[in-house]
Amino acid sequence: HSEDVVSTRLYFVNASLQRVTFSSSVGVSLPCPAGGAPHAVLRWYLATGDDIYDVPHIRHVHANGTLQLYPFSPSAFNSFIHDNDYFCTAENQAGKIRSPSIRVKA
Repeated sequence: HSEDVVSTRLYFVNASLQRVTFSSSVGVSLPCPAGGAPHAVLRWYLATGDDIYDVPHIRHVHANGTLQLYPFSPSAFNSFIHDNDYFCTAENQAGKIRSPSIRVKA
């Protein structure tokens, strides 16, 4: 009687991602540069370690772990959101990993 062994792991998809510059007229979508097997829970944070929260029509974290910054008018620029360092984590039964900080600048 044999049992199947499920591989439990966490990994970086693109750990070299360090800086993202985007246009306020276009916005940007940033996938979390980490993943896992089985499926990992992906979360985004500010470089300070503070959880980020959704801001309607400005910033949203999708269920698949993608951080989206929506297009905005120049008068709506907020350095806390549009010019800051972010990182994401991936967590499953194997543990938890943290991506390097990613500089996001509009």
